[in-house]
Amino acid sequence: MKLAIPKLSSIIDSGSKVDENFVYFVAFLYCISTGEIGAVELFKTGKDSKYGKYSEAFQDTYRLGVGWSYGLATSCEMIARKVSDQADDPTKLLLVKLSQVVRLGDDLGLFLKDELKNALQTFSIKYEANLESQKLFSEMFYTLMSTASFMISANAIMSMLMGFGDAEQILIVSMLGTGGGMAVFVVMMFFTFSRDKLAFTDKDIEKKFRMKMYMGLIPAIGIGAVLIISGLIPPVLAVGLAGIPLLYPGILAKKEESRVSAYTEWYPMFILHFGQLYATTGSMGTALQAVMRSNFGEIQPHITALKNRIKNRIDQILAFNLFSIDAGNHLIANGNDIFSVSVYKGANMNIVGNVISDITKKVTEMRGKRGQNASTFQLVVVILHVLSLGIFGLMSKLTELFQEMSAGDISNAAFELTPIDPALMAALMPMLLIMTSVISGFAIKVIQGGTYKTVFFHIGLLLTIGGIAMFSISLFMGKFLDGIIFTAPVPGI
Repeated sequence: MKLAIPKLSSIIDSGSKVDENFVYFVAFLYCISTGEIGAVELFKTGKDSKYGKYSEAFQDTYRLGVGWSYGLATSCEMIARKVSDQADDPTKLLLVKLSQVVRLGDDLGLFLKDELKNALQTFSIKYEANLESQKLFSEMFYTLMSTASFMISANAIMSMLMGFGDAEQILIVSMLGTGGGMAVFVVMMFFTFSRDKLAFTDKDIEKKFRMKMYMGLIPAIGIGAVLIISGLIPPVLAVGLAGIPLLYPGILAKKEESRVSAYTEWYPMFILHFGQLYATTGSMGTALQAVMRSNFGEIQPHITALKNRIKNRIDQILAFNLFSIDAGNHLIANGNDIFSVSVYKGANMNIVGNVISDITKKVTEMRGKRGQNASTFQLVVVILHVLSLGIFGLMSKLTELFQEMSAGDISNAAFELTPIDPALMAALMPMLLIMTSVISGFAIKVIQGGTYKTVFFHIGLLLTIGGIAMFSISLFMGKFLDGIIFTAPVPGI
């Protein structure tokens, strides 16, 4: 498919271009370089880091340059040609520049300091541009939502009034066409925008949440099926009530996301203070003891646990890794990895603390702007969702009225009514509710980024309020239209 559409690859990969992973990787290299290490040690440490394709590129360079004795400068150039064909690829540019630095024997610390500054500036520019694109796509999605509801309703009503024999087919095609178009648009948004990684978890935590997710999905399906089959309440209201259990895993995920996000506010201050004290005392236990004299809010219990582990002579890399798992924050995990490795490499911990603090603040600032855009988008989508489903509820009632008019004495010779079967309309409305709720829920989550498990909250919320709104408006408008059409006096009688 990418070969058939050459630009598709660049569109799909555009979201990954805004990648703070590269910023942290360059920061990692700069921090360990402050320990006055050589080029071989720099590549050896870089290849063992956990930064995905960037670490793999350093691993290939080290294997070729040191293991196979090609020389680091030559291997940097060879791997640079291998990693990407794009001239602006950050990994390729970094390797090309490093080849010249190694060949000329320049200071690695000064070079990587400038590279970190450029990487952070580039990240900010690309993220800002991504936010502007999000605003544009958000407005397009608003237009698409409002247009879709009127398009489906207009096609259905006009096909009944104009006497088309295939009014039911027109309705089904309209629903599938508009739903498919909205789904494709959301998929485009997913691949276009960056996916901000927020949570840092292990397999056990993922497994526990997966069980909670099943605890929400299974009751939702069961409640919906029982209520629809039993016929106790209208199908639309049954589907709306079935969305309530989905709120359980969604609320848990949102609660976890809020807890993890709160740590980011305190971590920059802690790591900055800790780095300064460690550079002064030279003892991690003493530095942590001094740090504990200050209060770092939500993150304080994890700092206490870190101090106790260090005091009990647990390996400091393991202690920092446990700190990252307890906090569950991806940014904190990145900062802890840099800090713990820098200690082993004899880095200037004052500089290390400052670098980690500045990067965490910058990334948090960018994500805060995205969160503001996402809050506005969520509010507008919920309002449009309720209005759209209200229109569908009205359309469902009009179908029943048209059926009664065509079968009764009330008629109009100017129109040959071909009403849609009310049973078909009643069956399609729950499907329409589910389709719009799922699409809108994923659209909200794509704009937000962060933990994608919170999508269950949005879907459950949209199902519940959408089902109640559709049922209420259908009931109210049904009584209102019945009172107007079937009780109005006929002139001349």
